[in-house]
Amino acid sequence: MSPHPTPLFPYMSWAQNESWISAYSLSQSGLPAPDASFLEGLGIDLAQAPAGARQALTERLGELFCVAPERVLVTVGASAAMHIVAARWFRAPARVAVETPSYEALRSLPGLFGAESRPLVRDFAEGWKPDPAAARETFAGHNGPGHIFLTNPHNPTGAKLGEAEIVALAAEAERAGGLLISGEAYGEFLPNEERVHAFALAPNTLSIGTLTKAYGLGALRIGWMILGEGVSHEYAALQDLAFMTYVDAPTVSLRAGLVALNSLPLLLGPLRRVEAESRPTWERWLRETEGVEALVPERGIIAFPRIAGLEDGRALVRFLQSEHSVDVVPGEFFGAPGFLRVGCGVPAETLKEGLARLTEGLAAWRTRA
Repeated sequence: MSPHPTPLFPYMSWAQNESWISAYSLSQSGLPAPDASFLEGLGIDLAQAPAGARQALTERLGELFCVAPERVLVTVGASAAMHIVAARWFRAPARVAVETPSYEALRSLPGLFGAESRPLVRDFAEGWKPDPAAARETFAGHNGPGHIFLTNPHNPTGAKLGEAEIVALAAEAERAGGLLISGEAYGEFLPNEERVHAFALAPNTLSIGTLTKAYGLGALRIGWMILGEGVSHEYAALQDLAFMTYVDAPTVSLRAGLVALNSLPLLLGPLRRVEAESRPTWERWLRETEGVEALVPERGIIAFPRIAGLEDGRALVRFLQSEHSVDVVPGEFFGAPGFLRVGCGVPAETLKEGLARLTEGLAAWRTRA
């Protein structure tokens, strides 16, 4: 019998089984599910073919992003979009520069399909911004395409790259004969005028999005991929990979996703409350708490503070859960020991008490014998 393979995505096992076990959970990077009343009257039509529902959703996404529907691929969440991208482009002899710190799937997908993965460091001291020159050095002398795989805004830090920064990174990928793949799940937290979409900035790019984070609709598993102009000819091949991987998203999810896209102002209501009532408390905590050093993102509900003296984040998180009833995410899951991801997407009173417990827990951890 072959030995059990090394897990590719231990973070997700932890997220589903251990991340939300306390009364005060600050571990979540998305908002809770909204009231389902916006779906009233949708019904469940088991006879409807998914193709029509998928096309309607595709066309609506094209309208919202001002792009031809032939450049929009609907997927089963952002995760499936990343998987399809990896299956298409992350094969030997490709080299993939993966942002670090990073969502664990970004680091695992290149190797799953045979590509070589190299870290593209996003340094705390540099505002969590990757250096295009470092990408160029990563690809130098490599005999194969070089791709850049990142998120914007960045998970886990919430830091945002501007248009010029994305263009500069895309130019390095183009120089290496590759693509820039931008996971933009957290872009939905930003006002429309502040969003940065890679697909609109350079031809060798694509953007990945989802209804999961800002709208709390992870249960629908609706995501999308929007292709840059230079990648649009790949649409049929990518759709074929989607068919091979899962055929289609459930028809009821496709139909509910369309209703959601037509209800975005309503669905953003919970985020607006968090921004007004919870974020100010969270920002003060990040800026003023002793032993906590953070870059506070301009938007969104996640930050990635450095914790003074922290060596074992997993052990700290278990201690915080068992002794102080508060959940946060250890930096080890993002390839960055010494940091914690702390969210604020909860009601103000829950956040206030959760941060108080986190402060007490950190102090108690430091004084343990």
